[in-house]
Amino acid sequence: MEQSRKEFTLSEHLIQGEKLSRIIDMSHLAWSFDARGLEKLAGNVISRAVGPLRITWINMTLGDDGFRGWRNQLDIDKSPEKYLTIVMPITGYIKLKTADKSIRVNVNELAIWDSSQCIDFEITDSRYEHISVIIPQRLLRADESSCRDLHCSHLDETNLLSELCVQHMITLSKFLDKQLRPYEMSLSNVTVNIVHAVLASFDNSPRDKEKLLEEIKDYIDCYISDETLSPSTISAAFQISTRYVHKIFEKEEYKIGVWIMRRRLERSCADLIGAKVSITSIAFRWGFKDHAHYSRAFKKCFGITPSKYRNTNLA
Repeated sequence: MEQSRKEFTLSEHLIQGEKLSRIIDMSHLAWSFDARGLEKLAGNVISRAVGPLRITWINMTLGDDGFRGWRNQLDIDKSPEKYLTIVMPITGYIKLKTADKSIRVNVNELAIWDSSQCIDFEITDSRYEHISVIIPQRLLRADESSCRDLHCSHLDETNLLSELCVQHMITLSKFLDKQLRPYEMSLSNVTVNIVHAVLASFDNSPRDKEKLLEEIKDYIDCYISDETLSPSTISAAFQISTRYVHKIFEKEEYKIGVWIMRRRLERSCADLIGAKVSITSIAFRWGFKDHAHYSRAFKKCFGITPSKYRNTNLA
């Protein structure tokens, strides 16, 4: 998103006509609009950056002419970075159309569009409300061809992960006017991970082994404090066999079990220095069954006991 788009925060009420169309243009990347619908257009907008994302809630009333717009090549060229946008109607419905596809998106359903592709929209209900999330494609670990394939896609209850994404979008809409600065990156990461999971559900092609390895490592880091984390729980999460999980790590420096153990030990180091809790409590937090088990593993990994590590770094 251009710098000016990324940094602004909007909380506008009862905006009318052309001014509302300009606000929509600012908060949803560049669009062109049919002037016939602007005269009786009015509404409220809250739009803000949350980390690298832009999240926007909009509530509109429309006249008999409805509201129509499009993104042509001139609009696309105004946004040098590529994005995927997720749109979810809360009241009313929206129609999206490309040269070869047309979809109608109802309340609590999701639509995906790729900012590098042309698209038209049409809203004809007298009242329309939605929430949208604009995500840089680079964060989604998706190649350009995958994003093009997802352009103007429709997610309803037939997609098993759509309900999770719908509930998350509803939650986002409730917190847009709250102070989120201490939690922005965490909220952004959760949103990206949910959307990434939804996008992955569209992909039936064989997974690239190196890409899958990086995704599993990211998953391990996300759930490293969960004592149930293991090759079997990872295989269930990625819908692959446990044997294949082990095979993916064959050429790595450490096997997957050792990798998980080392990541837990590395993360525990910060607690030894910064947390005023016992070493036994730290051991339990990072999935070790007792102090002795943790101390043996720590010394094997770093050549020093946890207590000596703590004393050395606090001295």
